[in-house]
Amino acid sequence: MASLDDRTIAVSRVYSQSMLQLAEAQSEAEILGDELSQLAELAGKDELFADFLSRPLIDPEDRRESLETLFRGRAHDLLVDSLQVLNRKGRMALLPAVAQTYQEALHGLRHQREVTVRTAIPLTDGLRKSLLAALGQHLKSEILLTEVVDTSLIGGLVVQAGDNKFDASVATGIKNLGDALLERGSREIESGASLANSADQADEER
Repeated sequence: MASLDDRTIAVSRVYSQSMLQLAEAQSEAEILGDELSQLAELAGKDELFADFLSRPLIDPEDRRESLETLFRGRAHDLLVDSLQVLNRKGRMALLPAVAQTYQEALHGLRHQREVTVRTAIPLTDGLRKSLLAALGQHLKSEILLTEVVDTSLIGGLVVQAGDNKFDASVATGIKNLGDALLERGSREIESGASLANSADQADEER
């Protein structure tokens, strides 16, 4: 989203908000969001598919028929109908932005926040629970946590929630968690070294 201009984001939100309202009325907002995200992901990976969706030279009527053939009966009707609206308005290139703004609106509706945590070693259940509690209290939201193990990190952890900057109230809790991760990592290294020494000793005794 950071690479999109404000006008693209604003126009995308008009479509995604309308889609969300219709889907929520049918209690299928999550289903539509998942299908939208999958379609946008496919467009990001498959250049031919992305070209089919957004190339201006493709006749809109030909694209309309192709969309019906490809997706009607295989995807949610709201998704197919929305694609047809985007096609009719010449806005198919907005699909990735529509998918993103839809998810943002859905998370806002559900009082959810996406947060990514990067750690040098995997979180334990206890540390994960503590992190979710600290972030949930600070952000006043249900936390949708994505965990990434990054062995290049010198220590502690890196937490990112969009462009959010944490204040001292949550930073203290995160620092404590980082210290716990450092301590755990040190124990694992020491344990590994101890195990290696024992193995070396065993080899020498043979």
